[in-house]
Amino acid sequence: MVKLVASDIDGTLLLNGTGSIPTKCFELIEKLAENGIRFAAASGRQYTNLRRLFAPVADDIDYICENGNLVICHGEVCCKRTIERGYGARLMRALMTIDGCEVLLSGVNTCYVQPKDPAYAEHMRYFVGNDVTVVPDITDVPEDYLKISAYFKDGVPQERMHELEELSKPLMRPVISGLPWLDFLLEGCDKGSAMTELQKQLGVSKEETMSFGDNENDIELLVQSGVPCAMRSGNPKLHPYAKYLVDDVADFAAEYIF
Repeated sequence: MVKLVASDIDGTLLLNGTGSIPTKCFELIEKLAENGIRFAAASGRQYTNLRRLFAPVADDIDYICENGNLVICHGEVCCKRTIERGYGARLMRALMTIDGCEVLLSGVNTCYVQPKDPAYAEHMRYFVGNDVTVVPDITDVPEDYLKISAYFKDGVPQERMHELEELSKPLMRPVISGLPWLDFLLEGCDKGSAMTELQKQLGVSKEETMSFGDNENDIELLVQSGVPCAMRSGNPKLHPYAKYLVDDVADFAAEYIF
């Protein structure tokens, strides 16, 4: 029996460039709750961004944020992974030297940018929907480093992946989380490890968990689920980890569970 449903957002719940969660997803979440089943948003997005997206049910769901660096269960932080400041600062300085690369540093309630192009900050604030703080030196922010990301407007350059992997060693690794986004994850910290923590908090087993994803940063999430589902329209690299290929999260979950 499924007791926990977790879903990625971009490319999974949000399809075809839409910026709002479909009404039927909120209806599903409410029906899940009525049957004692928890729902978790599992995303690379920040916590405040996710709360706005899920406004009608924001207080009734759990959150795996920042690709697993922050887990919120029943409204409380139950897991927070941070990056050692010296190591993170070196990585961000190196990323800033790459042409076409903008850096994003995540805190708990805001993200920090030191934009080369002012349009980048506007994109993060008005298109992505983040709480954004523009700083003169991204390595000198007042809170812990939660997550570091690289944004490439024209898409992550595959020919530079080896270089980016070398930059992040030995403590981190780059993972594609969307066409323009490369997230640098701490080794052992991902949506799967975050799911493990959430399952412990909720008293739910892997076998009682259903998950949905569309990209490489969802691999560990699916592995930690008894009912792993990948979007048919998503990255084919995720498909081997899925038990089901689906076209719509709400429709499939409702049919499978009820």
